[in-house]
Amino acid sequence: MRKVLTLLCLLLAIGAQAQTGAAKKTVDEIREQYASAKQRIEYNNSMEEARNQMTATISHMVPGTGHQEKVVTFYFTTYFDEAVGEYISKPYFITATYNVAARKYYDEYLIDQKGNVVFAYLSGDSFDETIGREEGRFYWKNNRLVHKQIKGNDVAHESVALEQGKNMVQAFGLMMQK
Repeated sequence: MRKVLTLLCLLLAIGAQAQTGAAKKTVDEIREQYASAKQRIEYNNSMEEARNQMTATISHMVPGTGHQEKVVTFYFTTYFDEAVGEYISKPYFITATYNVAARKYYDEYLIDQKGNVVFAYLSGDSFDETIGREEGRFYWKNNRLVHKQIKGNDVAHESVALEQGKNMVQAFGLMMQK
């Protein structure tokens, strides 16, 4: 019986290491995609002509909170899809800057070629002044969380972050009428 338990514990440990290795590989791949997206944005911003980006600003008064403003920028690629016979635009990176009362927030979403959110960075002012800014970094593969890093207490749950990212991708499609 003791040998069986030892063997079972050993198999669980090996499985956990393999899973950790796969998660690290996925995170490394996503970080490469992120760096590539940021380089593409920097390059596009240095060009004088159209840059394949769209910005939406939402400004409104919220009772009990005051003026709120949200600026969302979509960075996208456009290509001709022969199967459909038209040009298709797909976002690869989305940023959102917004406020709630005096607190300021900034979010980033990295989108893969299939249209899936693979990374989200959420940052915002903390209610706890000793912390300063709170941050959350979430990494997904096939809509399953593979890794997260949290600084602070008030960062959104990973499922909320994923849903927000999906909503941003959907909003892009609606604004581009696709």
